Amino acid sequence: MTTDPANNAVAPRFSLRLPMRYRPVGDTRWRSTITENLSSSGVRFGALEPLAVGAHLEIEISMTAAFLKPMRVIARSEVVRQVADNDLRVTAARHVDYRLEADDPNVEQFARTHGSACETDSERRLPK
Repeated sequence: MTTDPANNAVAPRFSLRLPMRYRPVGDTRWRSTITENLSSSGVRFGALEPLAVGAHLEIEISMTAAFLKPMRVIARSEVVRQVADNDLRVTAARHVDYRLEADDPNVEQFARTHGSACETDSERRLPK
Protein backbone atom coordinates (compact mmCIF):
# COMPACT_ATOMS: atom_id res chain seq x y z
CA MET A 1 0.00 0.00 0.00
CA THR A 2 1.06 3.55 -0.61
CA THR A 3 0.40 6.76 1.25
CA ASP A 4 -1.62 9.52 -0.37
CA PRO A 5 0.27 12.72 0.51
CA ALA A 6 -2.87 14.87 0.13
CA ASN A 7 -4.48 13.40 3.24
CA ASN A 8 -1.83 11.02 4.68
CA ALA A 9 -4.20 8.09 4.14
CA VAL A 10 -3.07 4.75 2.80
CA ALA A 11 -4.17 4.32 -0.82
CA PRO A 12 -5.29 0.70 -1.35
CA ARG A 13 -3.81 -1.03 -4.39
CA PHE A 14 -5.98 -3.00 -6.78
CA SER A 15 -4.56 -5.88 -8.82
CA LEU A 16 -6.06 -4.90 -12.15
CA ARG A 17 -4.61 -5.74 -15.54
CA LEU A 18 -5.80 -2.81 -17.64
CA PRO A 19 -4.51 -1.54 -20.96
CA MET A 20 -2.33 1.52 -20.61
CA ARG A 21 0.13 3.58 -22.57
CA TYR A 22 2.95 5.82 -21.42
CA ARG A 23 5.64 8.09 -22.75
CA PRO A 24 8.41 10.15 -21.19
CA VAL A 25 7.40 13.83 -21.00
CA GLY A 26 8.48 15.53 -24.23
CA ASP A 27 8.54 12.29 -26.24
CA THR A 28 5.96 11.90 -29.04
CA ARG A 29 5.93 8.07 -29.18
CA TRP A 30 3.51 6.18 -26.93
CA ARG A 31 4.39 2.71 -25.58
CA SER A 32 1.55 0.24 -24.90
CA THR A 33 1.55 -2.13 -21.93
CA ILE A 34 -0.69 -3.45 -19.14
CA THR A 35 -1.02 -2.39 -15.51
CA GLU A 36 -0.13 -4.89 -12.79
CA ASN A 37 -1.79 -2.92 -10.03
CA LEU A 38 -2.91 0.63 -9.36
CA SER A 39 -4.23 3.02 -6.74
CA SER A 40 -5.21 6.65 -6.57
CA SER A 41 -1.56 7.48 -5.88
CA GLY A 42 0.23 5.46 -8.56
CA VAL A 43 0.57 2.49 -10.88
CA ARG A 44 2.82 -0.54 -11.36
CA PHE A 45 3.35 -1.74 -14.92
CA GLY A 46 5.76 -3.50 -17.24
CA ALA A 47 7.89 -0.95 -19.10
CA LEU A 48 9.50 -1.78 -22.43
CA GLU A 49 12.69 0.16 -21.71
CA PRO A 50 14.85 1.37 -18.86
CA LEU A 51 13.34 4.41 -17.13
CA ALA A 52 15.39 6.40 -14.63
CA VAL A 53 14.05 6.94 -11.13
CA GLY A 54 12.69 10.48 -11.14
CA ALA A 55 11.77 10.39 -14.85
CA HIS A 56 8.44 12.09 -15.58
CA LEU A 57 5.84 10.23 -17.65
CA GLU A 58 2.52 10.91 -19.31
CA ILE A 59 0.24 7.94 -18.63
CA GLU A 60 -3.19 6.93 -19.95
CA ILE A 61 -5.00 3.95 -18.40
CA SER A 62 -8.20 2.59 -19.94
CA MET A 63 -10.85 2.19 -17.23
CA THR A 64 -13.54 1.03 -19.67
CA ALA A 65 -13.65 -2.46 -18.12
CA ALA A 66 -14.25 -0.99 -14.65
CA PHE A 67 -16.96 1.45 -15.78
CA LEU A 68 -18.40 -0.54 -18.70
CA LYS A 69 -18.28 2.71 -20.70
CA PRO A 70 -15.34 4.49 -22.36
CA MET A 71 -13.31 6.13 -19.57
CA ARG A 72 -9.62 6.60 -18.88
CA VAL A 73 -7.22 7.98 -16.32
CA ILE A 74 -4.87 10.67 -17.64
CA ALA A 75 -1.85 11.17 -15.36
CA ARG A 76 1.46 12.91 -15.03
CA SER A 77 3.61 10.53 -13.03
CA GLU A 78 7.13 10.09 -11.70
CA VAL A 79 9.09 6.82 -11.81
CA VAL A 80 9.94 5.72 -8.25
CA ARG A 81 11.33 2.23 -8.92
CA GLN A 82 12.20 -0.16 -11.72
CA VAL A 83 13.30 -3.81 -11.55
CA ALA A 84 14.23 -6.00 -14.54
CA ASP A 85 12.00 -9.10 -14.92
CA ASN A 86 12.66 -11.08 -18.11
CA ASP A 87 11.80 -8.92 -21.15
CA LEU A 88 9.88 -6.28 -19.19
CA ARG A 89 11.01 -3.91 -16.48
CA VAL A 90 8.55 -3.82 -13.60
CA THR A 91 8.06 -0.10 -13.01
CA ALA A 92 6.35 1.80 -10.20
CA ALA A 93 5.25 5.37 -10.84
CA ARG A 94 3.72 7.89 -8.43
CA HIS A 95 0.98 10.12 -9.84
CA VAL A 96 1.86 13.79 -9.57
CA ASP A 97 -1.49 14.77 -11.06
CA TYR A 98 -4.37 12.80 -12.59
CA ARG A 99 -7.92 13.13 -13.85
CA LEU A 100 -10.68 10.93 -15.24
CA GLU A 101 -11.83 11.54 -18.78
CA ALA A 102 -14.97 10.08 -20.33
CA ASP A 103 -16.60 10.19 -23.73
CA ASP A 104 -19.99 10.38 -22.01
CA PRO A 105 -20.35 13.35 -19.61
CA ASN A 106 -22.92 11.39 -17.58
CA VAL A 107 -20.29 8.73 -16.78
CA GLU A 108 -17.79 11.38 -15.69
CA GLN A 109 -20.40 13.05 -13.45
CA PHE A 110 -21.31 9.69 -11.93
CA ALA A 111 -17.62 8.99 -11.16
CA ARG A 112 -17.18 12.40 -9.53
CA THR A 113 -20.31 11.90 -7.42
CA HIS A 114 -20.08 8.22 -6.50
CA GLY A 115 -16.49 7.12 -7.13
CA SER A 116 -15.42 4.36 -9.46
CA ALA A 117 -15.88 0.63 -9.15
CA CYS A 118 -12.18 0.50 -8.24
CA GLU A 119 -12.22 2.98 -5.36
CA THR A 120 -13.02 2.85 -1.69
CA ASP A 121 -14.94 5.59 0.11
CA SER A 122 -11.70 7.29 1.20
CA GLU A 123 -10.49 7.63 -2.40
CA ARG A 124 -13.38 9.50 -3.98
CA ARG A 125 -11.51 12.77 -4.42
CA LEU A 126 -11.07 13.41 -8.12
CA PRO A 127 -9.24 16.55 -9.21
CA LYS A 128 -11.05 18.73 -11.71
